[in-house]
Amino acid sequence: MPLETKNNDGNDVTYCEQCKGYTVIFDMVSSEYVCSSCGCVANDRFFNSENSTGYLSQSGFSDRSRTGLPESLAIHHKGLSTLIGLGDTDARGKALEPAQRMKMQRLRTWNNRSQLNDSISRNLEKALKFLNNFGDKLYLSQAVMESAAYIYRKAAIKKLAKGRSTLGLVGAALYAACRETATPKTISDVATVCNLSSKDVMAHYKLILRELSLQMPVLHGPDYVTLISNRLDLSEKTKREALKIFSEVQQNRISIGKNPRALAGAVIYLASQTCNEFLRQVEICQVADISTVSLRKRCKEIKSNLEI
Repeated sequence: MPLETKNNDGNDVTYCEQCKGYTVIFDMVSSEYVCSSCGCVANDRFFNSENSTGYLSQSGFSDRSRTGLPESLAIHHKGLSTLIGLGDTDARGKALEPAQRMKMQRLRTWNNRSQLNDSISRNLEKALKFLNNFGDKLYLSQAVMESAAYIYRKAAIKKLAKGRSTLGLVGAALYAACRETATPKTISDVATVCNLSSKDVMAHYKLILRELSLQMPVLHGPDYVTLISNRLDLSEKTKREALKIFSEVQQNRISIGKNPRALAGAVIYLASQTCNEFLRQVEICQVADISTVSLRKRCKEIKSNLEI
């Protein structure tokens, strides 16, 4: 018997009302029943995976889309904490008996105490709040925040926070994460956000490097050229000219033994003159954190060697 001549009982999910054929399939992406012949969507039939026991999504057991917040090292409980609601009712909405109400209140109290039952957990809760706050002010990405939280957790496990400034360690972890992920943030940026001195943040940063044996990538001259140019809001033409001059400086081995920030500032100043973009030496020195004497010396040296 052909499929089109079957008697439809009204409950067959494979029957299409438009083309009168048994060609309806389930679309796992949109969670809808669609006819494979005419493309009509069955609006009266929607699939609810919460009420189904035999259905598994495409991602299988690794799918965490229905389990609340994702795991994150930037949260002191990593997003895996339990929460007992304040309502004194059961699943059916019925009020609990007095004995059960007292038992649930006691469970709430012990649940809160068990999450912060040692000094490391209490310190992490306080420090990670500071870390998320400072990360938002510095406009850091989630990847940098996760790296900073991981570094701070390692420092807390080794008890480096005992007897030391929590803000200093948080600032050091943020700066270490920026260096690790090649995020253009200086020590003064982190110190300003943390309301600390650069000397204090650098002392904690050196402590973290020594105790945790971290290997940080070294920032090279082109990185400083890009960083300073972005902060001065220079045009793209000037940036490219500055990088071109810096590559010539490296080829002529002028950069050996020189401060990379001073070289980057000198290169940017020379590029701005070449591209007819007005830029004062004082502005470059303030952004690059160098003196005007160093800037003039590097400019004179580059001009004499490259004949600019």
